[in-house]
Amino acid sequence: MNRPKRLIAGIALAILCAPGTWLQEEVPNSPTKDITVTQVAGPSDLSSNGWTVEGIWHAEANNLTFGGFSALFALQEDTLRAFSDRGTRFTLTEPDKVSSVRNVVRQIVEPGRGNELWDIESATRDPDNGTYWLGYENVHTVHRFTVASDADGLRDLDDEVDWTVNSGAEAMVRLADGRFVILPEGEREGLVFPGDPVSGVEPERFTYRNPAYSHAATDMAQLPDGRLLVLLRNLDYGRLGWPPFESKLAIGTVPEPDAEWAPEIALDLAGIVPRENYEGLAIRTRDDGTLSVWLVSDDNMSAFQRTLLVKLRFDPAWSPEEQASQTKQKARE
Repeated sequence: MNRPKRLIAGIALAILCAPGTWLQEEVPNSPTKDITVTQVAGPSDLSSNGWTVEGIWHAEANNLTFGGFSALFALQEDTLRAFSDRGTRFTLTEPDKVSSVRNVVRQIVEPGRGNELWDIESATRDPDNGTYWLGYENVHTVHRFTVASDADGLRDLDDEVDWTVNSGAEAMVRLADGRFVILPEGEREGLVFPGDPVSGVEPERFTYRNPAYSHAATDMAQLPDGRLLVLLRNLDYGRLGWPPFESKLAIGTVPEPDAEWAPEIALDLAGIVPRENYEGLAIRTRDDGTLSVWLVSDDNMSAFQRTLLVKLRFDPAWSPEEQASQTKQKARE
């Protein structure tokens, strides 16, 4: 998106979130377990490029610590964890399972940094030991946490990157080989770290070619075959429809330093899931080799938006040739 259009989009989003205009009525501002999750759509017959919808749920709580979720990853035993731009984390059992966990708490950060480290935009996790990392907007900081969510070191990237204030580490993923990829919002350059960024390793850069005009990457995760799945979001301020967002999913190989990274669109979510500000993405592998792909939306503290959890099923082995073969087989039957 060029600078004028990015400015217009930013103003539109600011208006959307402006307290006094869109803010919900005054509500409590403390940790809560009083969260309801209601299914609003079941499995869909619609299938596209190996993707199907398995369910959509609306999560809500009468509490200001709830909502604004901008990052997501999968924990063990059918549990998800989302993080918000209000500095909280939401842990829940996947809503299509028997629910036993639903709570929102404040994310405790490095002592003395609480006034700066609150706008969480990205999250990634080491599945072997439970360590996780959060990326913060405005201050361009990567913060590491133990499996118990204790602060365990951080790295400020302000002096190493030329990102604007509102285009921080919007999407971040720890790869299976221990490298990290970070993609800022609205920028043409991403970073590849050879290891944990907090350890002090130096990043290398790659050029990002946006697969969808005016869309920004809001989260990403690694597929079992090594490729990256990227969630894209556009503030669709020039068209009819509410909320004014459109979203897509793209897939690409892992970016290489000093090269162009050009993921390709794998699924346009328009007409498949409700319009919302989807910013979080998580993947879980199934026994049959297919994947559960979870999305969570940021409600922007708006009375006219929702926190939605979307469950998609994706077959990474799908190909157009295979689909054509299956269609012919069904026709013969």
